Amino acid sequence: MMPVEFFEGFLSSALVAKLFLEAAVGFVVFSFSRDDTDGAAPWMLGALAFLAFRDCVQEFASFPGLPVASDTCFTALMVVAALRRTNGFRAISFAVAALFLSVAALIAAAAFPYIAFLPLAAALVALLLLALERGKGEGAADISRTGAWAVALALLVPPLSLLLLPHEARERFALPLAYLAFLAASVEYGKKLEARIIKDRDYLADTIDALYGFVLNASDSLRAGADLSRLMNYVAETFATETRADGSLVLMVEDFEDAVAAYATHGNFPPLSAIPEEIPRTAEGMAVWLKTLKVKTGEGFIGETAQSGKAAFVVDASTDRRIVVDPWNPAGSVIAVPFLIDDRVIGLAIVARKKGADPFEDSDFDRASLLADFASLVINNVFSFQEVTEKSDIDTAASISAQIQKALRPKRIADFTAASFGCFSESARGVCGDYYDVISVRKDRIYLVLADVAGKGVSASLIMVMIRAILHLITATDKDASTILSWVNRGITGKIDIDHFATLQIVVIDPRTGSCEYANAGHKPPLVWRQETGLVDAIELKSVPIGVEKNTEFPSLRFTLEDGDILLMYTDGVVETINQTGRQYGLKNLTTMLHKVHDLDAKGIANKIQMDVDAFGGSGRRHDDQTVLVMKTRR
Repeated sequence: MMPVEFFEGFLSSALVAKLFLEAAVGFVVFSFSRDDTDGAAPWMLGALAFLAFRDCVQEFASFPGLPVASDTCFTALMVVAALRRTNGFRAISFAVAALFLSVAALIAAAAFPYIAFLPLAAALVALLLLALERGKGEGAADISRTGAWAVALALLVPPLSLLLLPHEARERFALPLAYLAFLAASVEYGKKLEARIIKDRDYLADTIDALYGFVLNASDSLRAGADLSRLMNYVAETFATETRADGSLVLMVEDFEDAVAAYATHGNFPPLSAIPEEIPRTAEGMAVWLKTLKVKTGEGFIGETAQSGKAAFVVDASTDRRIVVDPWNPAGSVIAVPFLIDDRVIGLAIVARKKGADPFEDSDFDRASLLADFASLVINNVFSFQEVTEKSDIDTAASISAQIQKALRPKRIADFTAASFGCFSESARGVCGDYYDVISVRKDRIYLVLADVAGKGVSASLIMVMIRAILHLITATDKDASTILSWVNRGITGKIDIDHFATLQIVVIDPRTGSCEYANAGHKPPLVWRQETGLVDAIELKSVPIGVEKNTEFPSLRFTLEDGDILLMYTDGVVETINQTGRQYGLKNLTTMLHKVHDLDAKGIANKIQMDVDAFGGSGRRHDDQTVLVMKTRR
C-alpha cells in the first residue's frame, strides 16, 4: 500500500501544479533560447531548475531557512539573467550578496526571526535595479522592460506570501500564481525577441540596399569621369534617409590644410557652429553658407570629430558645449561619423534632427557608423580614380586656363602723376584663382579691383572672364562702388555653379583729391599706411561674397589718401601662408613689413612683400594663391 499512498499524496499536493507550471515556463524559454543571442535564456532555465529542485526538497523535507534562502537565490538568478550583459558588475555584486545572505538564512533562520524579510528586501532591490535599466539598449535588458506587472508578481509574490500566508496557502496558491506570472513574463520576452529578430532582418535588408546603392552610384560616378559631386550628393541623401534625419552634411579633409570643407548637403541641416552676421537667415542663405563651410580641425563639434576620428552621438545639442545652437534653426539630436582609411580621417558625415523632433536612437547611430565604413571605401576608390584621371588631363586644363588668365591680366599697370602701382600674383598649383585689375576710364576715377574665385581650372577662369567683362562695362558709368558690386553680383548669381562664388573688393579713387570709396564682397580688409602718423589702418567692411544671393546689397564707405599714403590690397593666400612649424604669416607680419618698406615706391613695396612671404613659407608647397596690389599716392 505504500506506493499507492505515496502517489495519492503526490497527486493531491501542490507540487504537481508547480512542476507543471515550471515545465510550461521551461518549454517557452527553451523555444526562444536559440534566438536569444544575449544569453538570458540559460540563466532563466537555471532559475527554473533551481525552483523545481527547491519545490521537490520542500515537499519531502523541511528546513526552517529553505523558503527564505531559495526565494532570495531565485531573485539573484533573475537579476543576473536581466543585467548580465548591460550591467554585469551590478548584477554579479547583487547575486554574491544575495547568495551570501541565503547561506546565512539556512544556518541561522531559527535564531533570527526577522530574516524572513530578506527575500522581500532582495525583491525590492531587484525591481529597483531593473527599473534603472528600463529604456537602456536592447537584448538581455529587455527583461526589465517585459511586462512589468508580470516581473513584479514573479518576484514579489513569493516573499510576501512567506510573510503573510500560512505554509499551505503559500504552496497551493501563492507560488503557482508567481509561476504563472513567470510564464507570462517569459511569453512576453519571447515576443520581444521575435520582434527584434524581424527588426534586425529588416534593418539588414535596408542596409544591404543602401550599400548596394553606394556601389551603383560609385560605378556611375566612375563612368561619368569620377564625378565626385554626384557621389557626395548621394552619400548625403543616403545618410539622411537611412537615419530619418532632417538634414545631413558631408565634409572632406582639405589637402595641405588642417581643415574639413563641405562637399554636399541634403535636407534642412541645422547649423552646428556660429553663423556670420552677414549671412541672410533664409533657407537659401543657409544652404549657400553650408555648401561653402570650412572648419579647422579641432574647432567645435565638427573640428573635434575630424581630429579625433571617433564617431560622436549627441542626444541633445543644447547640452554640448561644442555645438552652437542657432535660434533661427536650432539643432536637436546630432550624429557624426568619420570616413576612415587605414585609421586616417578622409572626411565625415553628420546627420541632425531639429529641436523638438524625436532624438536619434542607438540603432540610428549603428546604421550611420556602418554606412560610414562602406562610404569610406567607395569614396576612396573614386578619389584614387580621380587622381589618375586628373593627372592625364591636368596639362590640357592648365594650358587652357593659363591662356585665359594671360588674356585677363592687365598687360601693364601704368603709373599716374598722383599715384604709382605695384603688384605680384603667384599661383598655388599652376593656375591662379586670383584676379586683379586697375581700370582707368577717366581722369577723376581709378578703379582698383581684387578678386579671389573659389575653385580652379577652366571653370574658375571663366568666372573671372564674366567678372572682368561686367566690371569694364559698368565702370564706364557714374555708378558708385556699392552699386557696381551689386550689378556684378546680379550678373553672375544663378549663372554659375555655387562652388565658384568669388570674394571681390573695389576701391574707387579720385587721384586729384585722394578721395576713396570702398565696397567689399567678403574679401580681406585692405591696409592703409598713413604717412603723417606712421600707422597702418585696416579698412574693415564685412559682407558676403558675390554669387550667393542675387539681391544682396553690398556696403561701402569713404576714406581719404594723403600724400605718401599707401593702399595695400591682398588675397587670403598671403596672410594664410604657412611655414614649416605650422604658423601662419598673418596680418601682423604683413603690417610689420609695410612699416619697414613704406619709403620704397609701389613696385619696390610689392617686391619686398613677395620676398618676405616666400622666405616665411620656405620651400613648402603653397596652400593658396597669393596676390598683392599696391598703390602709393604722390601729390
